[in-house]
Amino acid sequence: MLSWFAQTWEDAKMFMYSILLTFYEMFRDLLYWLMESFLDLTIVILNGLGSLFDGLDVSSYINSIPPSAAYFASASGLGQATGMIISALTIRFLLQLIPFVRLGS
Repeated sequence: MLSWFAQTWEDAKMFMYSILLTFYEMFRDLLYWLMESFLDLTIVILNGLGSLFDGLDVSSYINSIPPSAAYFASASGLGQATGMIISALTIRFLLQLIPFVRLGS
């Protein structure tokens, strides 16, 4: 009689453990589904944002600068200064991605 009770107890423990694992798998699948839905929605939004910039043509704005302003900008080195500033900002943002390198910035 005692062996029957022990076997029934072990079967009940295994059944409860399998129920617990089932709920864990269901919760994990729900989180995966929510994350996938969020990422699919993000892709749809980003694909829609691409059409907003179709009418933006930067070269037309650069070509419409008056010749005197273009001469002054090139004589004062505005192109080189802009390039240095953009490269410095790029290096700074890339260094922010490395842990323990955020030295006060």
